[in-house]
Amino acid sequence: MENLSVHDFAKDVAAVVEHENKGPVVVVGHAWGNFPARMLAADRPDLVRGVVLAAASAGKVPPGSTEKPINAEMRQAIDGAGDLRLSDEQRLIYLRKAFFAPGNDPAVWLNGWHDETHEVESHARNTTPVDDYFAAGSAPILDLQGEADSVAPRRFSGVLKNMLGDRVQIVVLKNSGHAMAPEQPKAMAEAIAAFAKTQYAKK
Repeated sequence: MENLSVHDFAKDVAAVVEHENKGPVVVVGHAWGNFPARMLAADRPDLVRGVVLAAASAGKVPPGSTEKPINAEMRQAIDGAGDLRLSDEQRLIYLRKAFFAPGNDPAVWLNGWHDETHEVESHARNTTPVDDYFAAGSAPILDLQGEADSVAPRRFSGVLKNMLGDRVQIVVLKNSGHAMAPEQPKAMAEAIAAFAKTQYAKK
């Protein structure tokens, strides 16, 4: 759990795929998990048919923009949501701000946070060059976006498509933020299944 890179996380996924002997597969990376999903496609293209990036920060901003992919205010909300030293009330404010679309209940994400894992993921993200994983090798990509995603906001929604072209298919889920899975599980599953069916049909 020390000094891990996104490459290391991708190696773990590769080990699972190889152990199951089911490759090449469609790999799904939700939120932070989109980085090792893309890295797997870059490092081990033999194991990947396609990549689903669900509620994914692209890691880059549009050319000419001076913004960071995730600004300081949003970083505070992301980190605060999992800070168990804070009150549930404060954490709910952060959860609502960072992860959930208006009207969706953030209380379902109060539990299940692990500070050590968060720190390891942050280190990997901060120390691994974005260009190592950005393009996901040459794999087809489903960029599954939440309409109300504050972490991966609409103003950055075209970054992957604009930079990688027709390899990227965009599907936007209504009434969904960055949490996505607890907000729109059926729509999320259907979009992933449709993409996977297309990739598995290819020779």
